Amino acid sequence: MLRIALVDDDREHLELMKSYLERYSEEEGVRVSVKEFQNGLNFVEDYDGNFDVIFLDIEMPHLDGLEAARRIRRADQSVGIIFVTNMAQYAIRGYEVNAIDFIVKPVQYYVFTDKLKKAIRFSQMNTEKEIVIDTGDTVVKLRSSRITYIEKDKNYLIYHTADEAFRIRGTLADVEKVLNPEGFSRCISGCLVNLKYVTRASKDTVWLDEVQLPISRQRRKAFKEELMKYMGGVC
Repeated sequence: MLRIALVDDDREHLELMKSYLERYSEEEGVRVSVKEFQNGLNFVEDYDGNFDVIFLDIEMPHLDGLEAARRIRRADQSVGIIFVTNMAQYAIRGYEVNAIDFIVKPVQYYVFTDKLKKAIRFSQMNTEKEIVIDTGDTVVKLRSSRITYIEKDKNYLIYHTADEAFRIRGTLADVEKVLNPEGFSRCISGCLVNLKYVTRASKDTVWLDEVQLPISRQRRKAFKEELMKYMGGVC
């Protein structure tokens, strides 16, 4: 499901963009959910971070698109923002708020879809979960893709990456809630594996290149199913 917000005080232009999204949905075979807003202030006040792409008119009453984008960026760094404007010179300022691009009205379909695909790629690249680790000496922000596995050591967790490890206090259950949707699975009760790094798995062992980790009998079936699902296979 692709979630799109259209924010424009021009009703006619909103309808045009909606028709473009319907056509894009049919041509690409992608389900699209669209929400419309005719006021930048209402959009910002109701913003819940539940969008992949925002088409944002720059010139609107009450709150212009540039200021609306600034407020959105304080809470959401991953959403793809595309400015829509009658005046291209205004859109240049959009890069101050990390906008993807801009479109000058009247919008043509193929220009619209080109910018849409660009914004989708941006959103996908920036939605990866990040874990903030406080070791006591340093605070480190780790992207989930860097973590190869996490193991429990009494009241501590050891986060392993390809080149270093970080040991902090914590519970595996709390981390699992965050990382399970990112493709992590327990091979034993005290070890959470990033399935991206699995190169081989047998009945009782999983390999992450040269690293070997045990698979418990209790987790064997679930781990295999989650690994196959991640890899796109069939059990």
